[in-house]
Amino acid sequence: MKFLPSIALSFIFLSSLTFSPSITEDTFQEWTSTNCYDNILFKLKKVNNVGKRQLWELQFKNNYNQLVTFNYALTENETDFLTNKRKTLEAQSISKPIELYTNTEDFYVLVDQLSFSVSGVPLIPCKE
Repeated sequence: MKFLPSIALSFIFLSSLTFSPSITEDTFQEWTSTNCYDNILFKLKKVNNVGKRQLWELQFKNNYNQLVTFNYALTENETDFLTNKRKTLEAQSISKPIELYTNTEDFYVLVDQLSFSVSGVPLIPCKE
């Protein structure tokens, strides 16, 4: 069984959560809540290496009792905070796996701009 080096995960609104799991290839890690939204969770699975890049699967879980929309992104640069993807999840649901590629095994998952409306307004502020 192959274990991967630590992965640094952080979230936008940088009250940075540093998370260092041991991820086994082809096995999802445990659900982890974002530091901004306790009821939005994620988990990662390393699928394999593709040349010099790594292929990952990311899933989100909505523990709110209503529909949510939020922005997310994956970045290898801790100063890049652009969340350029939007996700909508029904109440108490889990997303299908999202395939992502990285150039390194150290990266950040960013989540922000949560709303309880498909329109994305009003925005729910990050918890302090």
